[in-house]
Amino acid sequence: MRLCINPHCKSSDRQNPDTIEFCENCRCELLIDRTYAVKRLLSDNTGFGTIYEVENERQQPRVLKVLRPEFNEQPKTISLFQQEAFILGKIDSPGLPKIDGYIHHHLPDSTILHGIVMEKVEGINLYEWITTHKPVSEKMAIAWLRQIVRVLQVVHKNGYFHRDIKPENIMLKPSGKLTLIDFGTAREATYTYLAKIGSLGGITKINSAGYTAPEQSRGFAIPQSDFYSLGMTFIHLVTGKHPLDLHDPHTDIYNWRPSAMQLSDDFAQLLERLISPRPVDRPTDCEAILHMLDELDRLSKENQTERQTQVKKKLKQQSRNKVWLGFAVVAFLGLTGYAIGIFYRILPSPVPLPTPIVQPK
Repeated sequence: MRLCINPHCKSSDRQNPDTIEFCENCRCELLIDRTYAVKRLLSDNTGFGTIYEVENERQQPRVLKVLRPEFNEQPKTISLFQQEAFILGKIDSPGLPKIDGYIHHHLPDSTILHGIVMEKVEGINLYEWITTHKPVSEKMAIAWLRQIVRVLQVVHKNGYFHRDIKPENIMLKPSGKLTLIDFGTAREATYTYLAKIGSLGGITKINSAGYTAPEQSRGFAIPQSDFYSLGMTFIHLVTGKHPLDLHDPHTDIYNWRPSAMQLSDDFAQLLERLISPRPVDRPTDCEAILHMLDELDRLSKENQTERQTQVKKKLKQQSRNKVWLGFAVVAFLGLTGYAIGIFYRILPSPVPLPTPIVQPK
């Protein structure tokens, strides 16, 4: 089936057979950019657009993000939407989805829909993952955190930042690799601008409660805002609980440590630093976070080496104790045997008893 993406189509499901080119209800063209057939709706609850799954002419799955037509009179909004295609097209990283292209889809009433076609990342997002798994171990958390920070490192070096990091926007591929998705319009001004113009719920559609940095909620996002969201994301992963479920509104403190007893103090302190209320108290850049992770690895290896050394010493001491115990047993048995021999030598010789004489009756 082919899905009609005309937001004004009155058909309830707007699905059409694969054999037709135009919607049976509104006569909208069904083949997007003469290449992509829309198969299903993925999400329509974003603040700026609608997301579909499409297939190209080789029946390869792709993702189509369509800007809501309400923004067509906002050139700045369109420019910011185009920026996502520019960012993902410019930055080549295995941790980011690849762009197929930017499209203009004409509706029967001459309205133009702006869209971005990109790689469909296979797998599940980390929110789906954590709902069916136990909280992640420290080892896995460090490995995942390092992956995402390296992706952010590339993004930040290109002058952009994500602004909406949360478990739903991190995909876990079947290979075990992570991909950061849903950049929206990722520069600092983007979501701030969309919030200010009051698009479909305004800032409540932009902020992700529990993950968004305090300064970002006030409209002043900076690269360190990504670090706050990253820290909250990993607190969710290591506790298995949404950050808001760990928040004390009276003290404005996230009491998450008791729910992550598997973590070392060093790693817990790293997460605490990421979610510092003040941006100045967070790491300065991605390189600083990677350095902190390297230090954790070094300390872990040193502790492991020390534990191995202690175990070897203990085993060696146990071996020595066994040898000394063997000597002691042998010596004891030898002395015991010697003592028994002496004892028998000093005993008096037995006196032979007379043979009884039996008299015949």
